[in-house]
Amino acid sequence: MNARNLPRFVSLALVLTALSASAQEQVLDPAAVRHRLFSPGERLEASFTVGLPAREYLTAHYNLNAGLAYNFFNTLGVEARAGYALSRHTGLARSISESFLAREDKKITDELEDMWEMNLHGVVGARWAPIYGKLSLLADETAHFQAYLWAGGGLASLRRQSIIQCSQVADREQGVCGLWRVETRMAPVASGAVGFRFFLASGHALRFELRDWVFTDQYRVNVQRELWEAGQESGEPAANPGLTHLVQFDIGYSFIF
Repeated sequence: MNARNLPRFVSLALVLTALSASAQEQVLDPAAVRHRLFSPGERLEASFTVGLPAREYLTAHYNLNAGLAYNFFNTLGVEARAGYALSRHTGLARSISESFLAREDKKITDELEDMWEMNLHGVVGARWAPIYGKLSLLADETAHFQAYLWAGGGLASLRRQSIIQCSQVADREQGVCGLWRVETRMAPVASGAVGFRFFLASGHALRFELRDWVFTDQYRVNVQRELWEAGQESGEPAANPGLTHLVQFDIGYSFIF
């Protein structure tokens, strides 16, 4: 490099440095990073969700819930939810009940776990949404979302229809029972969820959650067939019944006002 070309290279280096600094400022523009489609902080929120079973064993639940929340900040809120779960026995439960009733050799048995069905319920919990993000869907379309954790507790009305204790046998060979034992109770329930809410427009959002409803189980052991078929009490409560988990996938809509 000779002395005549040195000023040209110095000038070119200065121009490239200035252009690079300008590009970094545009990419890291704080206003662009902070931009939100909608800020829910200090606002009320009403929602409606439908819960579908994420897994089924002996019971299946289809949950309808309405909620009212207050967002103290963009990342933290408190929500009250109430609803009703439409529940039923699964095909596996019905198959077990039919095959067991048809057996003559089974004189003493234990009730099955996880047979309680949740109906009316209400919970209050906290929602923490530390993550706000954007997804590029199309060339000019961006989806704004929050990822959050939800935890709380409340009360639930529970119902349990036995698939073992039949007090009116209609047809033993076919496994048909005229009257199964039914129990009901109110119990504390805890609920936790991980979810996303996608903001559609100002004040409107879609919610997707994986939610777990948890309550204590109860069932009887050492139940004698002759006694329960005669309409008499039999057996004793299980010493360590454990917990029942109802895992559901929730889809919902929220209006923030």
